[in-house]
Amino acid sequence: MFLDLLLRGFIVGLSFTIPGCSGGTFAVYVGIYDRLLHALGNIFTDFKNSMKFLIPVGIGLVAGILLFSSLMALALQVNSFVTIMVFIGLTIGGVPNLLKHVKGHRVTTSGIMAFIIAFLIVIALVVFQVMNGTNGTDFFTIDFSTILLLFGLGVIGAISMIIPGVSGSGLLMIMGFYTAIVSNVVGNLLDFTQLGYNLSVLLPFGIGAVVGVVFISKLLESILKKYPVQSYLAIIGFIIASAVTLFIWMRDSGSASDYTAQTPIYQFFWQYVSTNIVTVVFGIVGLGLGLLGSTLIVKFGAKQSQGKSQNC
Repeated sequence: MFLDLLLRGFIVGLSFTIPGCSGGTFAVYVGIYDRLLHALGNIFTDFKNSMKFLIPVGIGLVAGILLFSSLMALALQVNSFVTIMVFIGLTIGGVPNLLKHVKGHRVTTSGIMAFIIAFLIVIALVVFQVMNGTNGTDFFTIDFSTILLLFGLGVIGAISMIIPGVSGSGLLMIMGFYTAIVSNVVGNLLDFTQLGYNLSVLLPFGIGAVVGVVFISKLLESILKKYPVQSYLAIIGFIIASAVTLFIWMRDSGSASDYTAQTPIYQFFWQYVSTNIVTVVFGIVGLGLGLLGSTLIVKFGAKQSQGKSQNC
């Protein structure tokens, strides 16, 4: 059980390193989302059982982030088109499985509105990013106001972590703090020459994340139980929109060596496609591999649910 949850947490952690990808989405796909909400929401009232679940998941999640943050930064820098296409496939590949939660139930106007509102929220966030047009900051000057800022960013990041389809890394990029936190701190956490700086950033951010997760998870668990159809339609809306908006994180690797300085492909999409046929072909292959990977992840997640049902 411990190793099983460790692996599921590892898969979720991987998703946190990709701009536009949602940890909540992958938590749904690997079959731990409901239990995650319950464990976080009841951590004080059912501490022992919550920690039995959260410790292995948390270790796997942190391991996934640490091992893949630098790798993903490199992959995005070398060829973000192919990298993002893989994660578009991973993101949308589990949607048919989510539709099973809606199948057989009457879809009301409230369910349709939940889907539309969720979809538009993600689109609006990305439109804001495009209009803002900034790469943000690279490093923090540590003082009291910065600590409060990092705490607030942790709370915001935590909320996005547990809402499927809403990307924590994407929100950090929208607000201009992705490079400063993910690339330059998490990605260099094992660089002990800047350990003091890294900890001064991660500690307030982590405390904010814990506070945000504990308070919002109880609310989300209650909504999911009371309005299951509307909740899953909203989740699907979040996920589909996040897959669509992943396109804005694609950059032309030939325009600069650093990913954040590369020209966004959406600014000249058709010209890029017509002049980079080989990259596009590899991207399509990557999309297919992502879809396959998502299907395998969902099947892997289903095993836990089946095992849990048999033990009841």
